[in-house]
Amino acid sequence: MDRTIRVRSSAIDRQEAILEAFGREKERELMKQGIITAPLFSAVCVAPALEKGRLGCFYASSRLIVISEEMADEADETTLRNVLLHELAHALDHAIHGHLSGHSPAFRECCSILGLDPGFEKSRIKAGIAGREERKERIRKLLALSSSPFENEASEAIRKAKELMAKDGISMDEGKDERIYMVTLYQARRFPFSVRMLLSYVSDTAGAYVVTSHSADGTKEAVAYGSLEQVETAIYLYDYLVSSTESEIGRLRAEGMHISKDSFMQGAVSALSRSTADGDTDKALAAIQSENMRLVQKLIFPDSRISVRRKRASGGDAWSYQAGKGFGSGLGIPDGIGRRRIGNGS
Repeated sequence: MDRTIRVRSSAIDRQEAILEAFGREKERELMKQGIITAPLFSAVCVAPALEKGRLGCFYASSRLIVISEEMADEADETTLRNVLLHELAHALDHAIHGHLSGHSPAFRECCSILGLDPGFEKSRIKAGIAGREERKERIRKLLALSSSPFENEASEAIRKAKELMAKDGISMDEGKDERIYMVTLYQARRFPFSVRMLLSYVSDTAGAYVVTSHSADGTKEAVAYGSLEQVETAIYLYDYLVSSTESEIGRLRAEGMHISKDSFMQGAVSALSRSTADGDTDKALAAIQSENMRLVQKLIFPDSRISVRRKRASGGDAWSYQAGKGFGSGLGIPDGIGRRRIGNGS
């Protein structure tokens, strides 16, 4: 299951479509030349904060090309296409040689085949974007000074901010389009009651809005939508609780106890919900979920209706429920639960 966090907005969706069309055009050219016989990549997507500040990645396992959100926000069309070609060269290298060879002579030959500008260097582009971000931060500080009670200081700050914005072509309204982040939490043909209970708790606790959708092949997918922080928290809260509860259920079963997973999870979630309940916080999270639902309806499912289903108790085994309740009462959530890891790509 792919756990890449994706960014969605009207502008980002358009960029992804343009880049994917460009990549498919390159694929067709390679097929005509007899260099490849099958597609090189599955899709192009934009994702936030790639590890090690990467501008883009190619994931061989899923054949996914990922472009960083930073690139999508800051780079011009030519630079974006060059970054895509760089990642497509990794995909071509993998298709020809059966593995990723890094930035080897074989990879550079793939860059040449695809027509990547010989002078293109990702490190130089990265440095340029970093410099632009530093200048934007300086502009933000100057704009903050524009509210100074000292008239001369305020006017001078505004003058310098305008000068910097004009020089670099920077608008502080850039990247203000409505956007939402998304990640798949669970994927299967059938969602057990224990999973549905856990998804509901994670959604309520992280503030993310979780939607279950159905694909044509009968597979269902639970996707969390929200801010980057909310989605990251949802991933690690879900994974942590799955790991913790399954470990405890395994321990109890090893001791010869009959444990119903559904009833155990229902008890654990009931206890966790009580221990983390807070009136003001819960109201704030409900408002956040409502806003995330609005964005999901607008940006992801504009032509569909999202229905809300209430959780129903499953009945089940009373002893397992009490065991889960006791376990949930003593379960602590690690402080670093919101920190995300991302897989290796090239």
